[in-house]
Amino acid sequence: MTAQTGKEHDTSFDDFIAFPIHKLVSVFESPHDADAAVEELTSNGFSENDIEAVCGLEGERRMDFAGTKHGFAGMVLRNFQHIGPDRTYLERYEKHLHDGHCIVIVNVKSKLRKERAARILHHHTDERVTYFGALSATEIR
Repeated sequence: MTAQTGKEHDTSFDDFIAFPIHKLVSVFESPHDADAAVEELTSNGFSENDIEAVCGLEGERRMDFAGTKHGFAGMVLRNFQHIGPDRTYLERYEKHLHDGHCIVIVNVKSKLRKERAARILHHHTDERVTYFGALSATEIR
């Protein structure tokens, strides 16, 4: 899996990265850094289905921060997120993608996997690693 930087996709809801629940998210300065993190994650037992890596304008399009390119459901979800505490995270990730950086999202449903993935992400970036639970977000050090 390589971080997606410019590949054309359709704008179906399946392509939409809604927002993470039970996932870790971190920002990476370059596709190389994101790819290195993804490679280490997969070599440590995370499947490609557990990982999303997006970069730059393509990542910004897939995240669709306004929700306008992924139908009514996408628009409703983003409108709801923009009035809650998720707004600050959405704004931060949108800025990083707009500036050409990458985001790696890792599905983690157990404490052990969360700790392992956080360690790996921190190994490849100095940025925050944030865990999104069902009702809260926590910075993992």
